[in-house]
Amino acid sequence: MIDKQKQNKFLAIYKASLSGHPSGAVGMKSLSTEDQAEFNTFMFDVGALFEELKEELDQGLEDLADACPEETNPRKWDDGDWANFYGAVSGHRFEEIYTLMAEGKENIHLIWKELEKRL
Repeated sequence: MIDKQKQNKFLAIYKASLSGHPSGAVGMKSLSTEDQAEFNTFMFDVGALFEELKEELDQGLEDLADACPEETNPRKWDDGDWANFYGAVSGHRFEEIYTLMAEGKENIHLIWKELEKRL
């Protein structure tokens, strides 16, 4: 297990690398050989957590499917469909993630937040 400070550093490098930000490459170059080995393990662990979370999100959507609108494309929903959706996700542990996704808004910050809680 790595300490919180190193975990935060690794997470910042990993996020920057995934987004293609130049600070990711700079961060990678700054790692010692030992830190590089730890970082590689960290990336694997975060990837596994992401897959686990993805499965939970998919399962949650599947569980909500019967209460959600039959039309799966939110751009085609009318007011009644939106009301059904909001009613279905209300109180769900991933309510905000699902809502932003349906509204076509960015939700990756919430996914990262959930992953960080699990680290």
